[in-house]
Amino acid sequence: MATLNQEQLYNEIIEYYAYADHLIRAAECSSHKLSEQQFEIVEEITKRLEDYADKLATTYIEFVKRGHSEESTEIIRSTLNDVSATIEQCRNKILMLVQSSQ
Repeated sequence: MATLNQEQLYNEIIEYYAYADHLIRAAECSSHKLSEQQFEIVEEITKRLEDYADKLATTYIEFVKRGHSEESTEIIRSTLNDVSATIEQCRNKILMLVQSSQ
């Protein structure tokens, strides 16, 4: 049985799905002249974020069931780094797109 803290952390991991959904909705609702290109960037990034969220959730469930292991800690750390890099990559691609259109 998961503790309150473990359940809270799991819910925070699930928020990555919501973040991906927010990115898609923002790109879909945009009336900006670059909205189609932005949507393509966001769509690619969203897929990766969802994959990372799946990996984090699965690894965390195993962590809670089996306890601490160096392997699970490394997977979680690596995946969180991937999430950060992916978000930064999305930001940079959109900034480059906007700058190239000016």
